[in-house]
Amino acid sequence: MISARIIGLTESYKAGKVIFKEGTFGEGTYVVIEGQIEISKMVNNDKIIIAKLGKGDIFGEMSYLDRGPRSAHVMAITDVTVGLLNKDLLEEEINKTAEYFMVIIKAIVKRLRNTTLELVSLKEQCARNIKKN
Repeated sequence: MISARIIGLTESYKAGKVIFKEGTFGEGTYVVIEGQIEISKMVNNDKIIIAKLGKGDIFGEMSYLDRGPRSAHVMAITDVTVGLLNKDLLEEEINKTAEYFMVIIKAIVKRLRNTTLELVSLKEQCARNIKKN
């Protein structure tokens, strides 16, 4: 569980509201304090759900770690309160990390981005096969 001291500020979203969009840039890393969120990607006008997260779950970490664009769309499923992790504290900890370990972390993030794309592709193929039958 994330300590309250690392949460810089909190934000609240009503059910159905977008927290961030796929492809946008942002370095915010969030933790769900209350409620549920949905992580999804749009493929050929179809929404592919990647994950549903709840209290204590972290999201937005990939863009923070590799400075890449957001890999997915995040929306509040229920009314939700999220904490934005304190960027200064995160940066302080990241700066303490050995360079070789950061290489490992970035490799994991790259692999996770690729795995997410593969998952979305498989879900899309399954959906197409179901529609055919």
